[in-house]
Amino acid sequence: MWIKKLHIYHFGKFHSLKMDQLSPGPLFISGENEAGKTTLKNFITCMLFGFPSKVTNERRYEPKDGNRIGGSITIHTDSYGDLTIERVAGKAAGNVTVYGEGGLQGGEELLHTVLKGMDRSLFQGIYCFGLEGLQEIEKLSSEQLGDYLLSAGMTGSRELQQLESQLEKRQSMLFKPGGKKPVINELLQQLESTEEELRTWRRKNEEFQPSLQELKMTEAAIRETEAEKKKLQDHWYNTKKWKSVLPALQKWKEHQLALQTLPENSFPENGLHRLEQLQEKRLDVEGELLVFQNRVQEIEKQLKAIHINEEVLFAESLIVSAGQKSHDLERLMGEKHGWVQKAELVQLEARRLLEETGFRGETDELEQLNTGLAPKNELLMLIKKADLLDQKKGWLDQELENARGRLESAEEGLRQQKGRVIEDQEFHKLKERAERDSANRRLLVEREQLQAVLANPNASSDSKSLLPLLVFSILAAACLIYLAVKGELFGTALFAVVLGAGAYFWIKSSHRKNEPYSAGTHNKELLAKIRTLEDELSGLSSITELDMISERYADERAKRAELERMRNEAKRLEHSYQQQAANYDKLELEQYENEAAVVQWCNINQYKGPWRNLLIPGYFEKIEKLKESVLERKQLLLNIAQADERISGILKEADTLTHRLRLPEGSSYQGKITEARLLLQQEKEKLQVQEALKDKLNTAADHLNEQLSKKQSYDLEINTLLSQAKAKTEEDYRLIGGRAETRKRTMELLEQTSLQLQSFGYTGEDVQELAVTLLDKDFNVDKEHAFSEEQLKEKELQMKKLQRKSAELSLVLQTLQDEESYSECLQRYENLRNVLKDQAKMWSVHRIAADLLKKTKEQFHAERLPAIIQQASQYFTRITNGKYVQLYLSGGGQDALELERHDGVRFHPGELSRGTAEQLYLCVRLSLASLYQKESLPLIVDDITVNFDAVRTKHTLDLLTSMGSGKQLIFFTCHEHLFRDRPELPVITLKKQEGAYRQEGAFS
Repeated sequence: MWIKKLHIYHFGKFHSLKMDQLSPGPLFISGENEAGKTTLKNFITCMLFGFPSKVTNERRYEPKDGNRIGGSITIHTDSYGDLTIERVAGKAAGNVTVYGEGGLQGGEELLHTVLKGMDRSLFQGIYCFGLEGLQEIEKLSSEQLGDYLLSAGMTGSRELQQLESQLEKRQSMLFKPGGKKPVINELLQQLESTEEELRTWRRKNEEFQPSLQELKMTEAAIRETEAEKKKLQDHWYNTKKWKSVLPALQKWKEHQLALQTLPENSFPENGLHRLEQLQEKRLDVEGELLVFQNRVQEIEKQLKAIHINEEVLFAESLIVSAGQKSHDLERLMGEKHGWVQKAELVQLEARRLLEETGFRGETDELEQLNTGLAPKNELLMLIKKADLLDQKKGWLDQELENARGRLESAEEGLRQQKGRVIEDQEFHKLKERAERDSANRRLLVEREQLQAVLANPNASSDSKSLLPLLVFSILAAACLIYLAVKGELFGTALFAVVLGAGAYFWIKSSHRKNEPYSAGTHNKELLAKIRTLEDELSGLSSITELDMISERYADERAKRAELERMRNEAKRLEHSYQQQAANYDKLELEQYENEAAVVQWCNINQYKGPWRNLLIPGYFEKIEKLKESVLERKQLLLNIAQADERISGILKEADTLTHRLRLPEGSSYQGKITEARLLLQQEKEKLQVQEALKDKLNTAADHLNEQLSKKQSYDLEINTLLSQAKAKTEEDYRLIGGRAETRKRTMELLEQTSLQLQSFGYTGEDVQELAVTLLDKDFNVDKEHAFSEEQLKEKELQMKKLQRKSAELSLVLQTLQDEESYSECLQRYENLRNVLKDQAKMWSVHRIAADLLKKTKEQFHAERLPAIIQQASQYFTRITNGKYVQLYLSGGGQDALELERHDGVRFHPGELSRGTAEQLYLCVRLSLASLYQKESLPLIVDDITVNFDAVRTKHTLDLLTSMGSGKQLIFFTCHEHLFRDRPELPVITLKKQEGAYRQEGAFS
């Protein structure tokens, strides 16, 4: 699997960032500090395994501008092809959607299947890591470092080691053999102490039970006596209450007997009072009837005296309308005057614009001109284009003139340069002589050497070799000193051997070269060779002559090169001139097309004037204002005509109203309206008086009818009362009513006494029973009350004796008791047992987990760890360039890690330098990644070579790039020198910006 594309919607400082240059194999992503390298690495992790929850300590990279975090990555897998994983903020780790080829779509389950069960911690432990894991090494002691590296070899991180330490710590906190402070140890001590207290309580209970049994019997007797006392108290209270109730009960009995002597009748309720009220009301109604009859007659006389002119009332709407239109008439007259003045001003403005624009057409033609927003914008674009074309034409004229001048100047220079160059035949001869220069120089040197030997035959050629030998010796000594200082003993020895062998063979060669001259060569042979060399030199006497030929040849070559350059420059300038001329022709064509577009615009938008004037700046705006003035004047004239029509109508309506109401002729419009209003006001006042009298008449008639109805109603009610009482006259009605009042008062007194008895808590049935008991002549309430009081005192004395005995028994039991009871001690014992049981269960869980973890580590040590250590050993040897040759698992259970140097010395990881320890940790992680083959995931590392020297950094990068040949390797770094010498590797550079990163310019 490898990552093809990244698209960050919003994540940390990035938003709207796309990166599609990713490829399989090694890849560098470079950037300065705070450029976003670590953010990009964590974005990949979040897309694959979700956003961290808010309760964790991991950074969530939520954008500062409030946008929702999210993005997508595209990966390529062998099983599913290309897949796009999109994850945005939502519930838990975010809402994820996976899109694949052929319409494949899914969520977390599909992504889990694609990653083959890989989770975040395993991915970060094996495939994705940075300085965090490397820098943890310096925090560990030498003893902890070996365990840390072994833990990293199992899971890629120290989580397994931390889990093992936590389990051991929790077991020790719960239970430790021979300990006192752990929880279970303290509980065992408390349980033993509580059990001893429980045995002491059981011994006390053997003495406690008899006294306790006697106390219970006494308390039962107290409760029984208490119940009997309660009954006596209730009877004593009842006899006391009977003494208070007896007078009311006697009155109740008397009222019942009196009520039996009065017969029951059907006299109306409150009948006498009702009769008196009805008689008084009937008398009042008869007086009101007389008053209203007189009032009706008076109002009818006043109505007959009023006379109304109906014609004036019928014309009320016309009078009101005419009054309202008087204001309209004044307004119309004022508006008409204003419109007339404004029309004159507009006419003057139109004449001024006609003179400025020189427009000679009819003004009606301007009304047809289309000055809408779209045509106006189109014309402005054409004017702007014409102006730009004019500017461009001026610029092209200047450029064409400059190009012509440069071309003529170049052609003139070319003609002059041709005159400075020699003929081709003469140049070829000079070239042949110059080409023989090196051979002639060698012959001259050899001739001079032979002449020198001939002149001094005893001079040794050894002096010629002294200077090269001296230089060679100095360089060799410097190299030996440098290798010795660097500590490369093997390299120093090897270089010394090679240096000695080279010196030996060089000296032997020098002796062989000098042997022909030192072996006694004859002078004749030397002279013959000198003559042969002079024949080959063809008259050349010295090296100075050769130098002059070489200088002349070089000068001629430079002139010819300059000639060729000037020819090329002339061709280029001619091509540039032709291109400028073509641009000028193209510009003229664009001007013609633009002018045709202006003419077409005039035809479409009904412009009848000269079209060239439209290209004058500001001309169209004045034509537009002229059109507005013409239209405005036309509208003003129309308004004036409409105002004249409305004024004429108002005056005509006023004349009609004057004739209808017979008003005086010849007065003004306002005078006619005023007289009509006065006449209308008089008639309306008469009408109001008439309406008021009619209302009064109706009101008086209603009151009269109302009083008649009341009198009939009162007569009917009086007859109803007599009928109900079965009385023929009102006098009989009063006698029957007296007897009914007496019976009513007796019933009220009986009700009062019943309520009084109920206040003592007796119901109706209780009162009947109580009357039978208390009103019996043989029953005496005072004697019964005295007898109850005597029995109650005897029970109280008996109660005090029992309470005294209970107190004595309780005191005896109190001496056998402590502050804590037996039941409390027993409860505390049971609670301690339950707590101990729970803690033991928890300790068992931790112990089982630790045993399972131990067995898992043992199985891993036996099956997979040797292969991981062997692979890590190869990587470490390669990074250290053979300084360390092997990693070993040592110790009884092979739970310790050791390193062997090339000289056989072994080291514990804690003895290494910080940089070397980090390199060892890196090798263990890389070994685990290379052997973990659930899915060939990308290997992502972040600036892991910070503490490496230059040599080991190079070896580390060589190792990583060789591993990346079969899988994707993404290396984040802020050091450009790491990839500067590796041009074959792709590099993506993140650019640091002040704001958030966007797609444009975010990387290169």
